[in-house]
Amino acid sequence: MKEREAGTIEQLLMSPATTSEIIVAKIAPLFATLCVMVVILAVGIGRLVFGVPFNGGVFLVFAGAALCLLGGIGIGTFLATFTRSAYQTQLASFFINPPLAFLSGAVTPVEAMPAWLQPAAQLNPIYHFGVIARGSMLKGSGLETLWPNFLALALIALTLLTLSIMRFRKQLA
Repeated sequence: MKEREAGTIEQLLMSPATTSEIIVAKIAPLFATLCVMVVILAVGIGRLVFGVPFNGGVFLVFAGAALCLLGGIGIGTFLATFTRSAYQTQLASFFINPPLAFLSGAVTPVEAMPAWLQPAAQLNPIYHFGVIARGSMLKGSGLETLWPNFLALALIALTLLTLSIMRFRKQLA
């Protein structure tokens, strides 16, 4: 976190805010900004410029995107608890983000990947959001079909954010 570099972490610790509140305060603006980007860029431009059909529920796509964003933020915050600076976190993310992109099913379908690599794709939030987006937007699938992917996204996000909070508390102790 940048507070460590700037020397303001002590000020945060002296405030009446709990560790969880500090993490939420750092995550909430990023989450809100990314949600706006999903609406405008991903769905808006995809629909208006490229004519991507929207056959399913808008809420399902946005809920899946929100869970995917929380999973991605969880990966970043968890990674930040292992590094000493924002630059180290950014450098370390170069070793995490490309594998996540390749295991998402966007470059190569997961079914075409080697059998030993397919379970790793199941741990990728981008893969589950891709299934939700394709299922809802293109096929018109509903929650009765996509619930396993929503459950996986929720578990991934909850696990990563919980681990981040636990590691952050451990660092402050």
